[in-house]
Order: sequence, then C-alpha cells, then structure tokens
Amino acid sequence: MRTLSIDMDNYLVYECNNSWGYASWPTPQTIPAGIVDESEQNLTPKNHNDLSILPFLFIDDGYDPTSRVRKGKIYEREESQPKQCFVQPHPAIPSERAKINADGFIEKYLATFRKFDYRTKVKQLDINDPIIVLSSNTQFTIWSVIDVETSIAGETILYLKSRKTIGLLPKVDFSKFDEDQRDQVKEKLGLLSDDVYKAGADSIVDRAREAASALINAYLINKRHINKHKDLGQLVIPLREIAQKTIAANCAETLAKLHSRTKHVEQINRGLRAINELDAELAVNSIGMILTELGYVRL
Repeated sequence: MRTLSIDMDNYLVYECNNSWGYASWPTPQTIPAGIVDESEQNLTPKNHNDLSILPFLFIDDGYDPTSRVRKGKIYEREESQPKQCFVQPHPAIPSERAKINADGFIEKYLATFRKFDYRTKVKQLDINDPIIVLSSNTQFTIWSVIDVETSIAGETILYLKSRKTIGLLPKVDFSKFDEDQRDQVKEKLGLLSDDVYKAGADSIVDRAREAASALINAYLINKRHINKHKDLGQLVIPLREIAQKTIAANCAETLAKLHSRTKHVEQINRGLRAINELDAELAVNSIGMILTELGYVRL
C-alpha cells in the first residue's frame, strides 16, 4: 500500500510502496490534523508534533484567498510506528549517497501515514458533523469540510473553509460602560471571542447569549430603564418598547431562541433541529449588531 512517510529527524517526506520509496520533492507542507464532531463543547485538539502517535496528517495543496477555501489531502497514521523503509537518497541530503546499499537504497525507519476513505472513517468515529482541526493543541485553526474528492490514487482530497470566516466582533469602547459593569462585559465578550476559535456551535451560541445579557443589562440599567439585572428573555420588551432599540431587541430575541435549541430536551419535545455552524455565525453577528445599536462600538 502506498504511504506517506516522514523522517522524524528532519521532517523530510517520502512516498513509499511496500517498504520501498523515494523522496517527495519539493517537500510538501505537512500539518498535524484531527477530525472531531462540531457538537463537541471544546474543539482544542489532542494533536502535537510527535509523528509516531499523531492520528491524522494534512498535506496542504494551497489556499484560494478569493473563495477562502483551503485544499489538501489527509492521511491516517498506521498502527505500527516507525516503519522500516528502503528509500532512495534524498535530494536535500547529498551526503546520503555514500550510505546506499548495493541496490541503490538507504534503510530508514519512518513515521508512516496511509490513505483512507474519509466518509467511512467519519462513520467509524461516530461523527455526525465533522470539523477538521489543524496544528497542535497550543496553536490551531478550525475548518469546516465543504467538499470531498478522491484522487485516481485513492487519496482523500478535502476542501476546507476556515472558522475565521465567522464574523469578528467590532472594537468595543469599554469607557462607555459603568465601572461596576465593565469587567463583566469584558469577561463575557472575551469568552465569546475565545470560543469562536476553539469551541463547537452550541458553546458559541451559549457564550453569545451570555454576552448579550451582560451588554443589554448594562445599557438598560445605565439608562435607568430597569433597576436590576434580568434574564435575556425579560430584557427584550424594555429594550424594544422603552429604549426604542428595535434591531438590538430582535437580535436579543433571536439569541434567546437559539439558546433554547442547544438543549436536548427542547429539541426532542418541540421537534427542533440541532444548532449548526450557521447558527453560531448568526449568534456572533448578532452580538456585533447589539454592540453597534447600543453605541458601544469604537469608531
């Protein structure tokens, strides 16, 4: 079987077939990868740079800035690591020619990754809404799978779109908040910003609801439209009818309804669909609109 094999000493890449191979040159861009379910609350990968136990490897074939789509091949780790391979001298290491055997090959022990059927693997992992997480657990990016192809060699080719396409929050003028409200608002917005790049859609919606509650409570108390903190659902009427902030009120009402859909009991009893990536994007954009409508955006 054809494998992608990597020298763990220098990260040079080889293509092997039945323990015989040659250098992949120029060396392709290889990135640690994980496949997780979008519904998971924390998408932080268990990936790291130890190739001998890394579950998946992504070969980057390029990024289109116009469509914001990334293309690449994905391989899974073989069970036994490292694997003995006989390879031709690598073009990047001319001195290896002195180590070749009588057949013109060099013996190496390489971390090996094999091609696999992506859709079958996702079913085996019991993943309903797959997300691809690239890089290690300290620095990583989250990508949605928008298309899957298979090459003539049986390799899985993925087309990915970055989670960073979810709308970013505008710059906030925290000086406009009362001192006793400022820290809580900063905390809630900070938690939402963090979740956009590491958490599942349910968690993003939850964080957006909490941020909306903190923002609207701060605004209405400051304007003396209410005299104590209330739940988000209770804030919609005074925000719409007293403060005359109709758009912000509509966004808050939407967030309250989205939040109820994250509850499994609500989904079952009311026949609601589960939260997905588009709901998460709407939730983040709603917070941006609330900030704008309430005058908290720094221009």
